[in-house]
Amino acid sequence: MKKLILTHFILLSTFCFTQTEIKKDSTQICFPYQVGRRILIELNEGDRNKELLRVSNQEIKLLKEKIIFKDSTIMDLKKTIEIADQVTKKNEEKFKIVNEDNETLRKDNNLLKLKNTISNIISGIVIGILTYEVVKK
Repeated sequence: MKKLILTHFILLSTFCFTQTEIKKDSTQICFPYQVGRRILIELNEGDRNKELLRVSNQEIKLLKEKIIFKDSTIMDLKKTIEIADQVTKKNEEKFKIVNEDNETLRKDNNLLKLKNTISNIISGIVIGILTYEVVKK
C-alpha cells in the first residue's frame, strides 16, 4: 500500500508540476563565453569605427575649407602675377620709348656736331681770307 500511495503521490506531483507554467526570464540571454567575447569586441569596434567616421568627416570638412583657402590664395597669386606682368610690360614700353628718344637725341647731337664742324671750317676759312686781305693791304 505504501508503494501505491507513493506511486500516486509521484504521479500527482508530476502531473501538478506539469500543469504549472515555468516562467523564464527573457531579459537574460546566455551565450557561450567565446561568442559573448566576440560580440563585445565587435560592438567596441563598431563604436570605435563610428567615432573614426565622425572624426574623418570633420577632417574632410577641414580639408575642404583648406582647399578653398588655398584656391583663393592661388587666385590672389595669379592676380599678383598678372599685375606684375602688366607692370613689366609698361616698364618695357617705357624703356623702349626712352631708348627711341635717346636714339633720336644721338642722331640730333651728331647732326649738330656736323653742323658745328662745318660752321667752324667755314668760319676759319672766312677769318683766314679776311686776315689775308687785312695783311695784304
